[in-house]
Amino acid sequence: MSQYRTMPFSQFDETRLHYELSGAGEPLVLVHGSWVDGGVWDSVVPLLSSRFELVSYDRRGHSRSSSPPGQGSIRDDVEDLAALMKALGMAPAHVAGASLGGSIALRLAASHPELLRSITVHEPPLFDLIDAEPDSPPEMAELRARLGAIAARLEAGDDEGAARQYYEQLDGSSGGWAGLDQADRRLRVFNASTYLDQCLDPDALGIELDSLSAFDRPALVTYGDLRPPLFRRIAELVVDALPGAQAVEIPGTAHDPQVTHPDAYARVLTEFAITAAQVESG
Repeated sequence: MSQYRTMPFSQFDETRLHYELSGAGEPLVLVHGSWVDGGVWDSVVPLLSSRFELVSYDRRGHSRSSSPPGQGSIRDDVEDLAALMKALGMAPAHVAGASLGGSIALRLAASHPELLRSITVHEPPLFDLIDAEPDSPPEMAELRARLGAIAARLEAGDDEGAARQYYEQLDGSSGGWAGLDQADRRLRVFNASTYLDQCLDPDALGIELDSLSAFDRPALVTYGDLRPPLFRRIAELVVDALPGAQAVEIPGTAHDPQVTHPDAYARVLTEFAITAAQVESG
């Protein structure tokens, strides 16, 4: 079995990104979401390493990567990802992103399509798309209120309280905060400041759908059937904007299938990559 090859850091301007390499085959870059780090992919890496050369990394400000001064933004994350892929010679590559990592992957497809062979995104939190619809569901107001309350706690320095509230009210994973062990709780609290950056970033929860129209390579948007309907609606809106894209529901899952259902999630990624390769070869 392929082992992780833990690398030191790649330096981009003021940002040092910690990354890990494993496996062999077609390049696949894994982009994590909020509160966590590249370790969130640990359960799927062994399942994918026989087919892919994998890169997982800690986004800026998360865990082992550096936190440059000033307000972080999703645009910074996109440029970090592009720089890392170029530095490692991993382009064009498949890119899979979960939660905000999915939003980052979508923005990469819009701004740097030449770096990509395909993208797979799971439940990108593009709530601005739902708000923009004339029949925006009433639960969006409650969601915005909860996001505002979490941001207020973070601004007040209550990182643990904010993390607890997020995992009890918004994450949707089984067990919530109580289901996390002490190490996982410490990880979320340590990365809390990055979530405040996300809350303060006006671009974090939206995307210009028109910017995706020129990306004509394979794209997959996944969502769990245990999540509110708004995530399915987000998937539909993104798929409509991406030529040739498709949406797939992963049964029995919520917001983090790479953790709770690694076999099912790895199977979806692998089958999609095979299809993408067939499309690429004509």
